[in-house]
Amino acid sequence: MERPSIAQSAFDRPGVRVRTLATLRWIAIFGQAVTLVIVGLVMHYPLQWPSLIAAVLASAVLNFGLMTLHGRNARMQGNDLTLHLTFDLLQAGLLLFLTGGLANPFAILLIVPVTIAATLLPSRAMIMLGALAGVMLVILWFWAAPLPWEHGQPPVFPAIYRFGVAISLALAIGFLAIYLYLVSAEARDRARALVATDAALTREAKMSALGSLAAAAAHELGGPLGTIRLIAHSLNEALGDDPEFGDDIRLLASEAARSRNILVRIAKRAEAEDPYAMLGLDVLLYEVANSVAPARVPIRIDASAPQPQVRRSPELLHGLQNLVANAVRHAGSAVDLRASSSGGDVAISVLDDGSGFPADVLPHLGEPDLGPSHSGSGGTGLGIFIATTLIERTGGRLQFRNRAEGGAQVDVRWPRAHIEAIEEDK
Repeated sequence: MERPSIAQSAFDRPGVRVRTLATLRWIAIFGQAVTLVIVGLVMHYPLQWPSLIAAVLASAVLNFGLMTLHGRNARMQGNDLTLHLTFDLLQAGLLLFLTGGLANPFAILLIVPVTIAATLLPSRAMIMLGALAGVMLVILWFWAAPLPWEHGQPPVFPAIYRFGVAISLALAIGFLAIYLYLVSAEARDRARALVATDAALTREAKMSALGSLAAAAAHELGGPLGTIRLIAHSLNEALGDDPEFGDDIRLLASEAARSRNILVRIAKRAEAEDPYAMLGLDVLLYEVANSVAPARVPIRIDASAPQPQVRRSPELLHGLQNLVANAVRHAGSAVDLRASSSGGDVAISVLDDGSGFPADVLPHLGEPDLGPSHSGSGGTGLGIFIATTLIERTGGRLQFRNRAEGGAQVDVRWPRAHIEAIEEDK
């Protein structure tokens, strides 16, 4: 049970390796130094060298300290990462302030620290860096030093042009930050849900393997135990009336018989849990219904024969169990399971007579994390996402809808050729 929680914790704003952050900063430092050399020494534009060199050296010193103080595989996240990205944003802003502000074509690089924050930090830190970038745009618009120019005065851009540059950069920062934040959050939610799906599937497979192991153990122990019973029976016939050994021999015989009965029950239970690798779809529905028992409402099964043979896979079993359990949880008086096959399709429908899916939830069913605001009941929709993922692995497709007479309905449909092809595994 610990595996999902440990794995899921890795998806909560995982941060970044210190070496990765340092490498990115070295690339930025190299680009800044090369740009200053080309513009100031090759093209002979006048630059404020002391201030510019101090800004670049400050970034280099910070990077040396970062690589020295942290191990090779150390990770940075939370407030530490926020502070480093804030420094990078301020350093880039200072360089732009000294070299023309928004008239400098490299002003677009203000986007970088904010977009990195959007993928690695919580929304509060991302908003803070975005607001800082907005303040810096205002400062660069009104108070930045003139653009370095080779001869005479630099060109004066109209105020409307500088205003347009500021607005375009602000919109670009905002759009990219929000887009990357939403995409990365969705990817983390899906990865977290897939971890839960794999954990559930692994648990189902382990239970199935445990039943097979129990059956094999019962079979292997049956031979030696039968020999012990035979010897005990012979001893009982020969020495049963002996006052010294009679009681012990009868106890040995009774314990051997009791052990044999235990092995028989284990074998029967294992056989009941995994009786056949292949079975009809209607039989599978009965097994799914029995696995949900005791249910708070009756589960009725309607399966028109003949039904295709399918492989009794953990994906199919666990996916259908999740759907049926969800229907039982919300049903008013009964849940219906219907299996049908016609033409090129095979279908299973799970119907209940409850209140149905809320209208705002219905379009989002199957997503990894609906959240309490969508689910209404406090659930996150993870169970339905797991069912959807597992059934889609078998080739099925799900459709969620509300019934006209009231209640919810989930339709699962497979291409007949696809699901019947599994019969080749027999």
